[in-house]
Amino acid sequence: MVVVSVLLAPAVMAAAAMIERRLGPSAAGWVAALPIALSVAIVAVALDAGTGSATALALSAATHVPAQVAFGVAFASVLVRRGLVLGAAAGALAYLACAALIPHAPDVLAVTLAVVVLAVVPRLMPGGRPRPGSPRRRVSTALSCTAAAIIVGVAVVTCRLAGPQVAGAVAAFPTISMTLAVTVVRRDGPVAGAHALLGLVRSLPCYLTFCLVVALAAPAAGLVGIPLGLLACLAAAPATWRAVPLAHPPALALDRRASVTTAQVSQDPK
Repeated sequence: MVVVSVLLAPAVMAAAAMIERRLGPSAAGWVAALPIALSVAIVAVALDAGTGSATALALSAATHVPAQVAFGVAFASVLVRRGLVLGAAAGALAYLACAALIPHAPDVLAVTLAVVVLAVVPRLMPGGRPRPGSPRRRVSTALSCTAAAIIVGVAVVTCRLAGPQVAGAVAAFPTISMTLAVTVVRRDGPVAGAHALLGLVRSLPCYLTFCLVVALAAPAAGLVGIPLGLLACLAAAPATWRAVPLAHPPALALDRRASVTTAQVSQDPK
């Protein structure tokens, strides 16, 4: 299962890269934040340590959603003002600061805070319509996929070595989204990176829904709780997707240019 998780992360990054070129960085950030790799990690923990550990991992990941939001807001805010390095550092520190407080709060309080934060905080993120992503170089895409694979592999191994609570904090850190944001910033600038982070925050209700359904269903249903969580995540996706600002697809622009050219040719008396 570790191998599957390591191979799945590059697939998510590759899908995000294709979506970015058509629909912009916000859409790519939304895709990168979906709990696809997390679901495989939970399966791995369930097979290695039992359903109880998998349930604890899912609940721990759910309670860290406020920390993920803090990461996205801090990263985006500092990024557009101070640049990539300080932005990434601010995002990581914001996540760590929130994660340090979460173990001292009851799970119900942490989940309630996550719901409130997801309802209010996205309004603080940058607005406007993003531009479609520039064509990626193959080397850039390969590096992003490799980084995502390494990070997810470390998270799954941590699940085995340090227990589900610590593993939940590690698995919840938005590493794939961070990798995507860094790649977008280096190619298209800080505003595009901020839009990718907006996609992360907008996608987190799907992430939270998945974690809660797995945590509630797994004790009784076992591994069946994981596909139930994915179905719940899929059900929540349309509502969150509508809030993601999309760029005009380049293909549509090309089609319009082709239509104008064809009309001009047909009207040409020659």
